[in-house]
Amino acid sequence: MKLLFWLSVLNLALIVTPLLVALPPVKQTPAMLAAAHLAGTLAKFTSVALAILVAKWLWRERTWRGLALLAVTLACAVLSRINLLEWVFPAARAAETAPVAAFHEIRDSDMVIGVFIEGQSRAYPVRYLAHHHMLNDQLGATAVLPTY
Repeated sequence: MKLLFWLSVLNLALIVTPLLVALPPVKQTPAMLAAAHLAGTLAKFTSVALAILVAKWLWRERTWRGLALLAVTLACAVLSRINLLEWVFPAARAAETAPVAAFHEIRDSDMVIGVFIEGQSRAYPVRYLAHHHMLNDQLGATAVLPTY
C-alpha cells in the first residue's frame, strides 16, 4: 500500500509539473520546458498503469483506503489527459475593437502586436494579451491568433 501511495504522489507531481513551470515567477529555460513537457507525457502513461495496479490491489484487499486511492488515481488519469494550461490561460474570445482615437487606455509607450491583412489593420496591446496570452480574432476573412 505504501508503494502505491508514493507512486500516486509521483504521478500527481508529473501532472502538476507543467503548471508549476508556467508560473510567472519561474525563469523558464529550454531544459526546464522540455522536462515539463516530458512530465506531462509520462503522466498519461503512469496514470493508466497506476490505475491498473491499484485496481488489481483493491480486488485482492478490498479496503476503503484502497478505494480512496483508486478514486484519486482515476482522477489523475483524467487530469493527465486535459491540457491544464488551457484552463489557467484560456484564450480570449469576442474581442471588442475600437479605433485608436477612441481607445484612451493605450499609451504611446505601450508595446503592441500589429497585424495588416486584406487592407485591414489591428493592433493588440501586449499588456492586454499578457493575461490570456492569446486572443482568437477575425480580420477580414482570415482567422488571427495573436499570442504573447
